[in-house]
Amino acid sequence: MASRLLKQLCDLDIFTLMVFKTIYETGHANITARELSVSAPKISRCLSSLRLAFDDELFYRRQQKLKATPLAENLYRPVCDFIQSVYQLELQANGSRDCRSEGCLQIAVGYGLMSALSKIFGQKDMADKLGKVRLYKWQSDSADLIHSGELDLGISMDLPENQELQLTNIGECQEIGLVCRKDHPIWQHYPNITLEQIARYPFVYMCIRNFNERIDPFELYCQQENIPTPEMDCVEDFEEWYAHLLTMNSIAFAPATELCQAERISELKCRLLPASEVNKLQRTLALPCYQLIEKADDYRRYSTEQRQLILDVISKLLSFRAIPDERQFGT
Repeated sequence: MASRLLKQLCDLDIFTLMVFKTIYETGHANITARELSVSAPKISRCLSSLRLAFDDELFYRRQQKLKATPLAENLYRPVCDFIQSVYQLELQANGSRDCRSEGCLQIAVGYGLMSALSKIFGQKDMADKLGKVRLYKWQSDSADLIHSGELDLGISMDLPENQELQLTNIGECQEIGLVCRKDHPIWQHYPNITLEQIARYPFVYMCIRNFNERIDPFELYCQQENIPTPEMDCVEDFEEWYAHLLTMNSIAFAPATELCQAERISELKCRLLPASEVNKLQRTLALPCYQLIEKADDYRRYSTEQRQLILDVISKLLSFRAIPDERQFGT
């Protein structure tokens, strides 16, 4: 019996085991097909091979989901470990052909931190301590790339669904900036600008997954305070955001860590929103916290010291005033 099982297991390929893992995690064959970019019939064939090899149903339908059998529960962790081992073999084989072999950290960075971190990590003294760093924009597949080893870690407000990744709460940005054209009439109220005054003008915001996809804190605040809701537009990238600010005479909020980047557009002006108004927004809807997203200790390619240095840098960015005074912005 054991020899038959061993032969059946040897006939299984890595993809079939990935099908097992993904069905276990999602509970749906169609979602598995979509995530693995294959057809539904191929998923069915893989599931049949798995059931034949282990002589067990493995998954049965219950309440419109596929629920794991006791044997599948026991197999999940060994299958995950085996797939991870294969990924590690691939990384070692490819290591000499890319910058990872040179000790280059691959970091995916979420909204609000890219420009600030690139400036800090590019400084010579920081590079001497941390080594070479390449930053990528956090995207929908970044968590999977971290899990597979193609990225080292991530810094994002977007919580990954992959339960094997470890999350460390870093904190939220303590200050919010106001951004709009230099000739916008809102500036006549500076420095005592209020949310009520801002609500008189068109407003644009960047869509952030798991935060303001359905409603932005500013719009929710206006509804709760019975303030006429301004014209609200949602965008998904910075180019569209900048264009809206410049052509629609709109106002936007941005993390203080990103204001220097916005100020590079000569027609825009950036200032910190008064603390009293930030508190109003936070009472309406808590701002999302940044998380350090990484694999378990045994699979990390960076040291404890490098990790702590990254945490310290981000914590300082989020905790302290990013814009001490107007002189950093000019007129």
